Amino acid sequence: MNAHPAATWASHSVLLCSDIHLSDANPALTEAFCAWIEQSSQRISPESILVLGDLFDAWVGDDVLTAHQSLCAQTIANLFELQALKGIRIGLMHGNRDFLIGEQFAKQCNAQLLADPCVLTMSSGATIALTHGDQLCTQDSDYQGFRQQVRAPSWQHDFLAKPLNERLEVAHHLRAQSELEKKTKSMEIMDISPQEAETLAEQLAVDVLLHGHTHRPGVSPMSNGRKRWVLPDWEINASGALHRGGGLLINQNGIEVISAARV
Repeated sequence: MNAHPAATWASHSVLLCSDIHLSDANPALTEAFCAWIEQSSQRISPESILVLGDLFDAWVGDDVLTAHQSLCAQTIANLFELQALKGIRIGLMHGNRDFLIGEQFAKQCNAQLLADPCVLTMSSGATIALTHGDQLCTQDSDYQGFRQQVRAPSWQHDFLAKPLNERLEVAHHLRAQSELEKKTKSMEIMDISPQEAETLAEQLAVDVLLHGHTHRPGVSPMSNGRKRWVLPDWEINASGALHRGGGLLINQNGIEVISAARV
């Protein structure tokens, strides 16, 4: 396995998803996601499965698999390892919630970490820029300052050196703070900057820009005939049923929405 995040990915059939926000506190969501992956891989037989960030609601270090004994994390590692044994290539991109996923967890999943952004090249010749999307939300200056801080290698080194229980407490505090801030920020501020999206697509010379993060799924036009696709987020309702979820399939026929209800 390559020890460096992959900046490019080539495939003829890719299943993509993001923003699942899995945790030990929500086993019903883990069950629903696993069922979707397993059934989609059987029905669609994708060559690759790529998760574009926020697979987990929080990730404080790969030792959650051992010291914390996270059932959710172990279940997902087993899920992807099984898919990899079937010959499906697995790629994991960091999100704003799980940017501390490391090589240990990737190895246990038999997965490759993805750079952000990463350029996907299809056998049809189509090129797609893949990004989690949070770095494009430049109107939210407070968040961008926080992102710059926690993505710094020095900050991550110091944080991962803390005891696991302390890291878990920090993550809980940050999630609570994030939820409070969402109530005071407009949707426009928390959405991506259209100009940043255009700039990234132009720099990478791609046909499509595809991201998650905003929880506003759909497709919209860009300049020069490009399109921007946004992945759906996942959520369980109060009764424990899947309220939102799914992903996108890219193959020789183009881009298709694969809802969780379809499989």
